[in-house]
Amino acid sequence: MNMRFAAKVIVASLLSGVGPASAQISVTTDPVGYVEVNLAANAYTFIGLPLYTTVAFKGAVTGVSASTLSFEGSPFDSLSFGSATIGAEQVPQYFIEVTSGSDVGAMIPILSNTANTVALTEDVSSFIAVSDTITIRPLHTLDSLFPNGAPLRVGVSVAAADEVLIFDASQQATVSYFYSSTHSQWRRGTTPNGSRSILPNQSIYINHKAAATKLVISGTVKLGTTGIDVLTGYNLIPNPFPFAYPLSLSDLYTGSVTTGLKGGVSVAAADLVTIYSGSSVPKTYYFHTPSSQWRTGTTPSDNAMIPVGGALMIHRKSPSPPFTWVKSQPF
Repeated sequence: MNMRFAAKVIVASLLSGVGPASAQISVTTDPVGYVEVNLAANAYTFIGLPLYTTVAFKGAVTGVSASTLSFEGSPFDSLSFGSATIGAEQVPQYFIEVTSGSDVGAMIPILSNTANTVALTEDVSSFIAVSDTITIRPLHTLDSLFPNGAPLRVGVSVAAADEVLIFDASQQATVSYFYSSTHSQWRRGTTPNGSRSILPNQSIYINHKAAATKLVISGTVKLGTTGIDVLTGYNLIPNPFPFAYPLSLSDLYTGSVTTGLKGGVSVAAADLVTIYSGSSVPKTYYFHTPSSQWRTGTTPSDNAMIPVGGALMIHRKSPSPPFTWVKSQPF
């Protein structure tokens, strides 16, 4: 997996091999670039999208009412942040990120907007307040990530084409999509799905059925703190930053079951983290509380790396409640 930047940015850990703890970054604007992901022949590749789309709006909230945020003036008079209709679903195409206040890093999809309001998918009145700042970005979609199906194999059916699979933690189910060469569109079954978005707490994986190739993901570097929701059950989530860092610096274990993973004396007692890196063999880890270290089996693994573009399968075991993984930028 190779990474290139095309912006006014200095990234010491990439240019000189300095580790993420001591890396420095200097920008005049949000750094932009691209990541190349290797897709092995006839294999599954897991991908946590490491770059975000360009910010469409930045501003301060002037009013909060349940799931609706208000803003001064008419900043969205000529903008549409509405959902796309896919079958019977309303699928969000944009999301907000909270950039100041009590819940910095929270990311919530947008359902619709007026000239000066946005309606979100959940009630945010308990953690967003007047004067908090937010940004709005488009979500990645199948069409934006794979225009005309490229670089994947297209086909007349899901059996003939490559599959892009998205795990929905809220449903504890995986859904498969393919690019129809007959209809020149992304589909699930016979339903067009080009506007299918990938949420900030979702990773994807690809069943590539042809010769090895590369997927290029372009966008902006995620700066600041990020909050990713982890539900009870299984969650396939991304490393939200285009930097690798070890489990010991991941903040996945905080010592509190309300803010992080549950540790334990064994694999059976603890929540589990499986790290996927491209098409390599995944490994599963847990936090061993007696020794205060990450382990795989009985092997100390504090230095196990969460790679750029990597995906994490988190098994949040019942009855532990959902939590938000809060991770500050590692550079």
